[in-house]
Amino acid sequence: MQMFQCRSEPQLISLGRVPPRTPGRSDAQVPHDPEKGESRHAHISHLYFYSGSSFSDPVYGLLDIEIALQQRRDEDVWLEIYCVGDGYQSGRGSGAEQPLIVEILHGERKLTTVAWNYPDVLCGHFDPMYFEAKTDLSPRDFQAADRISLPEIRTVAASCSGAAPTFGAPGAHGH
Repeated sequence: MQMFQCRSEPQLISLGRVPPRTPGRSDAQVPHDPEKGESRHAHISHLYFYSGSSFSDPVYGLLDIEIALQQRRDEDVWLEIYCVGDGYQSGRGSGAEQPLIVEILHGERKLTTVAWNYPDVLCGHFDPMYFEAKTDLSPRDFQAADRISLPEIRTVAASCSGAAPTFGAPGAHGH
């Protein structure tokens, strides 16, 4: 199995209201239970991990990343993430060794950081993923939070060459 270094591009997104229900668009996946308290929401269309020094060879990715920050009735502030792992590229990886870092910001000031050791993104798979964690944010910090930053991540990935065949997978997946 060939292993190689890869990296993601940094992402920065504003927190806003949870999108309302609309015909023709799927409902927001997070917060899991909107009735638990006030929420802020962010959506990032994709985060891919690339090999080498250019951003031309996507190895694997996380798609349709939804992030919710929710102040629950007991005033604890929780972070929830929903996304889909894209294993239909040239490789596979996971957050076991190098987690996804989520920085919660107010302007340029970092309020807190949450690390998510996301599960394996498997060759030839398109799998949903979910995460939630209690943060150390106060109710005042929750009100001030206005942006989410995902800094660049450097990690190791494995090639899909020689991976077990998967129905509908691209050629690099042995099919």
